[in-house]
Amino acid sequence: MKGFVFRLERLLELRSTAERERAQALGQAMRKEEVQREALDEASERLDSCGDQIADVLDSVAPAGALTNLRLAIEAAMRQVDSAALSHQAALDQMQQERELFSRARVERRVVERLREKRRAAWTEEASRAEQSEQDSIARNRRGTKGGPG
Repeated sequence: MKGFVFRLERLLELRSTAERERAQALGQAMRKEEVQREALDEASERLDSCGDQIADVLDSVAPAGALTNLRLAIEAAMRQVDSAALSHQAALDQMQQERELFSRARVERRVVERLREKRRAAWTEEASRAEQSEQDSIARNRRGTKGGPG
């Protein structure tokens, strides 16, 4: 009997390739999210540092120019935090989208893979039946020649 041939093998390969590509895209999105999260953390730390400076200035007498500079620094730090938060949210959204695409690609590959497994099981069962039938036929032929005139 011929060996097992899965006619959709090429489709399975394409689905596997698509899944690997989606996994790579997801990995890149996760790295980007991590970088954006770290940038947000750093911007938040700078803003906290500005808050500490305010506490120091309030405890002492400071010139008006120093207070103005401190206010400008705080506003800049707040803008950085806002910008970093938006970038981080965009990275989170992209990561979620890539996760969904990867999940869909994995499901599509598994569907074809399960079909191949079912077809292989059916082929194995059919091959087993054919082999059994052949063995039964050989056994009948032997019995027929032994049981004849002799």
